[in-house]
Order: sequence, then C-alpha cells, then structure tokens
Amino acid sequence: MQTVRLKVAFAGVIGGLSGLWLLSLAPDAWQQGFWETRATLVYGCGVLALGLMSVGVILAARPVWFETPLGGLDKFYRLHRWLGISALGFALAHWLLREGPSWITELGLVALPPKPAHPQEDAALGFDLFRDLKHPAAEVGEWALYALVVLVAIALWKRFPYKYFFWTHRLMPLVYLTLVFHAFILIDKSYWTKPLGPVLACLLIAGTVAAVTALFRRIGSSRKASGTIATLSLYDDNQMLEVGVRLETAWRGHEAGQFAFVDFDDAEAAHPFTISSSWQNDGLLMFSIKGLGDYTRSLAGSLHVGQGVVIEGPYGRFNFEDDSGRQIWIGGGVGVTPFIARLKQLVGGGQSNPVDLFYATDTPDPGFVAPIAQLARQSGIAFHVVDGSQGDRLTLEKLAALVPEWKQADVWFCGPSGFGDAMRRAMVAQGLPASRFHQESFEMR
Repeated sequence: MQTVRLKVAFAGVIGGLSGLWLLSLAPDAWQQGFWETRATLVYGCGVLALGLMSVGVILAARPVWFETPLGGLDKFYRLHRWLGISALGFALAHWLLREGPSWITELGLVALPPKPAHPQEDAALGFDLFRDLKHPAAEVGEWALYALVVLVAIALWKRFPYKYFFWTHRLMPLVYLTLVFHAFILIDKSYWTKPLGPVLACLLIAGTVAAVTALFRRIGSSRKASGTIATLSLYDDNQMLEVGVRLETAWRGHEAGQFAFVDFDDAEAAHPFTISSSWQNDGLLMFSIKGLGDYTRSLAGSLHVGQGVVIEGPYGRFNFEDDSGRQIWIGGGVGVTPFIARLKQLVGGGQSNPVDLFYATDTPDPGFVAPIAQLARQSGIAFHVVDGSQGDRLTLEKLAALVPEWKQADVWFCGPSGFGDAMRRAMVAQGLPASRFHQESFEMR
C-alpha cells in the first residue's frame, strides 16, 4: 500500500507536468518542421526536468506536512530518489536534443533541413537583458548538467562513504539554483502565460526557497533540540550501543516507532536513528545503535558521557495504527528498536489486542534480549527470538506455525530491506492484503 502510494505520487507528478506542458502547446505544434518540433521537445524535456527536480528539492527540505500523505519521511526520501533519477533522464534528453543535430551534421550521418534564422528580438520591449544573458545561461546550464550527473551517480553508489556523500550532496541546491537561472533566461516567455506557467513558477519559487534553506543549513531548524549524553551501554555480542540523551531544550515529544537525526558534534553529519524509548516528558531519549558501518562501529570508542548532542525530529509514520486489532511485529537486527519503544509505551497499560514480536538476529546478546523479553511479559505480548547464529531463520512457514491466524493480522516490519521485501512478497502471495504489511524504508540515500 505504501509503495503504491509513492508510485501514484510519482506518476502524478510526471503525468501532471506532462499534461500541463501538452496543454500549453500550440494546436499545430506537431505539424511543423524538424527544427520547430525539435525546439518543442527541447523545451518539454527541460521543463519536465526542472519541475521534477523542484519537487525533489522541496522534499529534501523535510516538509513534515508531506509525511502523512506519503507515509513518513523515510518513504518520501524514496520518492525524492525517483524524482532525482527521472529529472536527470529528462535533463540528458534536453541536452541531447539540443546538441544532437550539430553532431549529426558534423559527422555527416543524415542530411538535416536548413536551420531557420532566429527572429530578431525587440530591444524596445525590454528583452536586452535576457538576450545578453542567453549565452552565459546556456554555458552554466551545461556545466550544471555535468555536475548533476556526477552528484546523482555518487548518490546511487551505495559504497561511496556516507560522510563524503553528505558533503557532495550539499552542492545539489547550488546546482539546482544554477539550473533555475538557466531556465528562467532561456525558456520561451510565452510559457509563463500558458497552463504550465503558474504551476512551474510556483515549483521554482518553492524549490528556490528550499534550496536556499539547505545552503544556509536551516533544514529542520525548528525541530531541533540540544542535550548531552547521559548514559552509554555497549552490548558486545551484537555490537549494539545504547545511548541515553538528556535534553536541555524543548522537545515536542514523539510516538513509538519514530526516528530522529542525531548529530554527536563530530566530523560526521547527522545520522538518522530510531528512538528506542517512549516519551515520558522527562527529557530523556534513548537510541540503540548497531555497529554496521565504519561510523557506527566507531561510536562506542568515540562517545563519552557529557558530550553535546543535537537531535532533529521526530520523523516517521511507523505508528502501529491499523484496524485489524491483531498485530505481528518483525524486527530484523537493529530493526527491533521501534518495537522496544512501543513495548515501553505499553508497559503499565497493557495490550488489549494479541501481538507477536519476532526478533531475528545473528547475534542475540543476552544482556540486550533480556530487557526486551521482560517488557514483552509486562505488556502481555508474545516474544519470539529467532537465533541466526544457530542456523535458525524466520520464514513464513515458521511464523505461520507460531501464529496460525497471521492472515488476519497487520504486519509491522523493520529491518534489512531484502528480508522485508521477501517476507512481504511471501505473505501477499499467500493471501495477506498488501495494505496490511507496513515496512520501514530506512534508506536516506
């Protein structure tokens, strides 16, 4: 259901911009000669590239009002990625359509019709500035395209270190603003009075505001709180570091399952971590951080009690809200953290509806697992540890044997995406409605 929602939003953006562009064309736009048709396609690919990139830049500014319709920040970062790739595709098509005829002529591949002379612009109407800026606008636009290709390639290269990706991605707003200048100078002025014009203008203005916000590092500034590290606990067997943060400024509170960006005041950028504590209005937040990469593995040796921390959030809609009553929770590795927060929230009040929590891990540290089991008992929730170190694996068959009525449940999954995708496909194939499988998409690039 969540993926369908994102696909509908993605198709809606592309379809909406394409439809407005087609409505903005002259009735005989496709009945003219080669060069006129080529110019029409150049403009079309250009405005689609810029429109899609504008929406992507707006989403990158983390507008929280999009979280509910798109299913959470983790979901619309996926949409942001799709939009970026599509914008690059249209930008390359725009460039190829513009440059391709010259290459064809130089190589002698096809005899093209003579290019018509450009009509002289009327200086008296105030077009001198635009005319004089056309050449530099075209030049910077081409260089901005090259930069866009490199930055998108880096973003898609998963092995590129996150800290360097973060710094390179900070150039993206500058590239976007350069392309806005390129488009504003070169676009046919008649477009602004057509159906596409007002929509494109609004997207460019909103995108410009978002890009400037990013350049001045003001994204999420209204949702930040500062504090210090109060506790540190390392579970060696599963390389899980539990960090307790005592907040010193106001925090708006959070729901179980939400996450925050955490800046430990080091050389790295803020990283997203799920909050593993329920909010008790006591100024204390807990984060359970798995040592999966170079940075997270180094935290146990680099953090110390009293160290300053900046928290931005909360974000996410992994909120355990559904209509079925029966729930199955699946936490893979560090993906158990939102369920720990939910258990803490339920302690004392109990759980009226049946819930089974499956914790699949290859490194079940007893000191880490025991408090979860205790919380589950106090909340009236069935807790199952699937120990991968003993060759055990959580499959649909194993789950169904323990929870025969699983098809009547809502499934909440947090963990490795491959594991979640496989479980979702298996469950949907066996009759679970796709709308009842809720999966955290914790990939921010």
